[in-house]
Amino acid sequence: MKICLINVPNTYELVGNDPVIIKEQQGVYPPLGILYIAASLRDTGRYEVTVIDAQADELSHAEVGQRVAEIKPDLVGLTAMTFTLIDCKLVMQEIRKRLSVPIVVGGPHTAIFPMETFDPHGLNADYVVVGEGEVTLDTLAQDISTGKVNSSMSEARRVYRQEKFIEDLDQLPFAAREMTPIHKYYSILSEETPSTTMFSSRGCPFSCEYCDRPALGKGFRAQTANRVVDEMEHCERVLNIKDIFFYDDTFSVSMKRVQQICDEYNRRHLTIKWDVRTRVNVVNEELLKAMRSANCTRIHFGVESGSPRVVREINKGISIAQVEKAFDLCKKYNIKTLAYFMMGNPTETMEDVKETLALSRRIKPDYMQMTILSPFPATEAYVRARKEGVIHGDPWRDYARAINDDFRPPLNDQIYTRQELEKNLRWFYRNFYLMPDFVMDRIMEVKNWGQFKRYFSAGLSLLKMTMVPESKMKDSWQLRTKTGIASSARPETALHLA
Repeated sequence: MKICLINVPNTYELVGNDPVIIKEQQGVYPPLGILYIAASLRDTGRYEVTVIDAQADELSHAEVGQRVAEIKPDLVGLTAMTFTLIDCKLVMQEIRKRLSVPIVVGGPHTAIFPMETFDPHGLNADYVVVGEGEVTLDTLAQDISTGKVNSSMSEARRVYRQEKFIEDLDQLPFAAREMTPIHKYYSILSEETPSTTMFSSRGCPFSCEYCDRPALGKGFRAQTANRVVDEMEHCERVLNIKDIFFYDDTFSVSMKRVQQICDEYNRRHLTIKWDVRTRVNVVNEELLKAMRSANCTRIHFGVESGSPRVVREINKGISIAQVEKAFDLCKKYNIKTLAYFMMGNPTETMEDVKETLALSRRIKPDYMQMTILSPFPATEAYVRARKEGVIHGDPWRDYARAINDDFRPPLNDQIYTRQELEKNLRWFYRNFYLMPDFVMDRIMEVKNWGQFKRYFSAGLSLLKMTMVPESKMKDSWQLRTKTGIASSARPETALHLA
């Protein structure tokens, strides 16, 4: 059986409540979830698996459809993020123009809106996978090949739900990175390329109001230290990758495990650089010292706000003192930091935002990302906003049922309007990134021409975002491109909702 897995273009990606240019300057990362699924399917020996990464190869929707037609698979699989629904729909339309093949959709979106995924005005999928795909997609593919299930059956019969989470993550094969163009992946933060991404755990035990991982669960499941370092070694010595970004929600939930990873990394004399996402309350001096000794060069911390009251409002579960200590320790051990901040939180005023800016200047992260809170579907923030009447109806579900390019992610505009929040966001970026000391620090750390070009491009984008006249500010906040249903420039991508 031939299976083709697709990472769709991001031409019409919703960028949440961030400016388009911030999203565009982050880098290009491999479709990690697809690559772990591809490896698992391949290792069964039952399938011939192909991966198309339209983002890395810069393919249009029509070009993806043409590649699929040339491959002639027996099953096509797409990962749907709620932000990429337009691109998913366009790719599915292009495939169906060229051949009749069952299309299965999985990913975070289907975990929240499985039945809506069948809607003809939505994605109009043939099959839906809910949860981790490594085992469930294999089960679906076998049922299709034996005739146990077909597209004429009821929608409920065509939803394949994960029976239980994969507990022993050590049994999963390495992501099939060799199936995609490794050399095209990079991060704006990396000194060298190519970069890649990796999971060492799944699930997050914390309960931040703005976050939900329905496909991975709350329980923390982790690979052992040896398994993690095995994959790191494979990336360095077999694939010649220079940098790994761990996509774990909270890498250091088990500090003992991270210490073991560092010890094993050093025992094998690896040199590949790596960075992680974690929380300020699950690191300490001993751990950060060990991580730096094992070539961890960056840590991404969710700080969110400098106002203790706002931090409590969003149930972050950290203190400002913990934030300051974690960033001080990172500076002590020469670990670069990225701080994630949010504005537009419930009850938050401009004075609270100014507290966040003041905190950013005290902790001095090497990089920061400020976003406007989007109450995502299935999060407590979304439930709260609907209950309090801040958000009317169920806009995310409506969007899943009828995909259109006029949709904007809802936000908490109880205190400030969307335009005021966007103006405040630009103010924050300007007062962080365009300060002389920050600019000089970035210039001084440039190690090579590639890094200089990435920094220069990002710098120009920031200038564009922060200096554009207020009357034109909306131009920086659209979709990457409007679909233009009657567009003559790229008629092959017209979105047909009927």
